[in-house]
Amino acid sequence: MRSAIVACLLFVTHLNAETIPFTSLLNIEEELANISISCLSHRDHEEITGNTLRYGFAETFNSILINHAQLLIGMIEMRAALGMPPRGPWKRARILSEEDILAAPTIEEYYERREESMNSLNLDSRFFLEKNFPPVIAFLDKRFPTIRGIYRQEFRNAKKVVDREDVDSMVHKFRQMAGRMDEAVDNMRRESFTCYLANKDKLEN
Repeated sequence: MRSAIVACLLFVTHLNAETIPFTSLLNIEEELANISISCLSHRDHEEITGNTLRYGFAETFNSILINHAQLLIGMIEMRAALGMPPRGPWKRARILSEEDILAAPTIEEYYERREESMNSLNLDSRFFLEKNFPPVIAFLDKRFPTIRGIYRQEFRNAKKVVDREDVDSMVHKFRQMAGRMDEAVDNMRRESFTCYLANKDKLEN
């Protein structure tokens, strides 16, 4: 029952993401720089965990969670761009060789195996539960909608009817952008403590 509820929340997150409007092209370099210098307050860190942890523990937990959440947002956008169905409930981890991936019987399964091979979010994760992600994705969509916007812009020319070459090309594009986004999020996280101390009164009022 609990996994079904979480899957429903993730599906709602996917549907809500489709309603986020991006009417003009983003300046990606500018937006990544803006993310890098953004501040997260104690309250932000608690909200990211769904208000299940106080900020002292939340900041440590979020140092890993936020990076994985931005990757998940990118994967959600990649799926939508390629016309793939929303990501389903988490499954047990599988170790897939390149031969296993190439043996996929359909293009949908080929995509699933490609994504699975570069994704550590599964039932065997050492760090996260599936229920950790709806709150952080909701927070990022509210506070940093350009994270999703950048991925969506990068994938805007994808074809809905795809072959394996199209999937591989999109995965390559995802990896490149995910690395840049990861760096921006890392910088934001590292700078947040100093930034928070300098702007404490403003951030907490």
